[in-house]
Amino acid sequence: MTGGEDEGIEKEACVGSLCFVQPHPLYLPPPFYGKLIGQEYRWKIGAKLSTGPGLQLKLQRAITLPNFLGLDKDARWRWQHIPLSIKSGVKVDTRLDRQESAGDNSLKSSGIKTIRLLPHFCIKSKSSIFGTLALRPIVEVVPAPTLTVQRRFSVGATTLTLRVNFEVPLKKGPSWSVQFNWLKDATKLVVEPVKGGFDIHYSKTLRLSEGSKAVAAGSARAPLDFLSGEFSSRKNSLPLQFRSSYLKISQIFGTRALRDTPKSAFVYREAAKSIGEEDIISVVPGHWIDCSSEPGAHGEREFNMDVANVLEKELRKNGWEVLRPDRDAPQMQWEEYLNWVSKQSSKGIPVLEIHGQGSNADYRGHVLGVIGDYNVPLSKELAQTFGEFQMDWRELGVPRRGGVIVESFNADEVVQMKPWQRTWAARRLSNQIVSAIERASAPNRKRRGLVVDLDAYKDASIERSAGANRL
Repeated sequence: MTGGEDEGIEKEACVGSLCFVQPHPLYLPPPFYGKLIGQEYRWKIGAKLSTGPGLQLKLQRAITLPNFLGLDKDARWRWQHIPLSIKSGVKVDTRLDRQESAGDNSLKSSGIKTIRLLPHFCIKSKSSIFGTLALRPIVEVVPAPTLTVQRRFSVGATTLTLRVNFEVPLKKGPSWSVQFNWLKDATKLVVEPVKGGFDIHYSKTLRLSEGSKAVAAGSARAPLDFLSGEFSSRKNSLPLQFRSSYLKISQIFGTRALRDTPKSAFVYREAAKSIGEEDIISVVPGHWIDCSSEPGAHGEREFNMDVANVLEKELRKNGWEVLRPDRDAPQMQWEEYLNWVSKQSSKGIPVLEIHGQGSNADYRGHVLGVIGDYNVPLSKELAQTFGEFQMDWRELGVPRRGGVIVESFNADEVVQMKPWQRTWAARRLSNQIVSAIERASAPNRKRRGLVVDLDAYKDASIERSAGANRL
């Protein structure tokens, strides 16, 4: 590779809104779903006090696919289908039995207290399916087999939902119902047609703390003539018949994946010596995985991706299989990524993160350098070009799990570059990093008869003193 113009016509592949040059002609982008997969929690505890009167306690566990099955060895989700939320648990229902009076729809109390134990199991699609129909099915297995199909519409900040429910109770025949939901700013209004009128449900959600919320709700039944405003026959009664209300409080425990305990530095150090034995390496642009809280320096994130894409292409020319979890496993949590880094590093597969920093990152002006265990071949070779970053690598999650971070450019300088200069800079950095990777892996690759001409990357041998603070 000489850094000249690429041969042939480059094709783009897109994952959601992210488009990039295909790393190889047979590359197939993974499925991508615009809606976030949602929170996976270990336990949810809730209490619901209703005007029944009654009290309901709930204990629930939730998992999501693909998160639950994790990443495969190719840095893709093992579950490559529609994201699903699977909830299971049990409800303890303590209340008075209710019966309907003959000839009257009002509810009367029988005065018999009951305690019921109700199991609950529900599967919910987290993304729209069936193309332009954009339907979201929900399947409830117990306590009553139910299929719900819903279609969402967004009108500004308001969400409208049309829900059709098909229920098959164990002791009764099948039934169906239709609901119209209106949701805005944690306020929800549901209208459900029933025989002789329609039910109106109102609820307001209040966030009490992180993972804790309260829901206050009430419902009423209105006759059909409520819509027309003809209440002449109801002069002595309200047109809305109060049905019930409740207050529900819930607390979620464990909304993030659990981090595996890192192995000892010795384990990762010994495994890192096998770099090049399998010609597999992981290249990750910084601040692209679960980056909502850490977007990086101004202009850094985008250039991290530019460098990673060029680096991936050049490594593939040299026979490497390049893994890209940032692209091939959409919506991954940071904890899931760290666990994957640990597994890769302990197997001798290097994980390299591409980063940059602004001029203000260090008051001394030193913004380039390698963060990682300098006793492993890849960190040692990268440090020959970029230097050692002045911090303890054990303070960061990726290096502590055997990965390597290279602060490879000044983000402030990149922002001021013209497009052609950015292209040249990305290729020059790619040359430097490829050269370090090939030098680190040369002992193992040569034993297998794989030799790379390092003269093709001779511009990577520029002395650190001549380019410590410039690209």
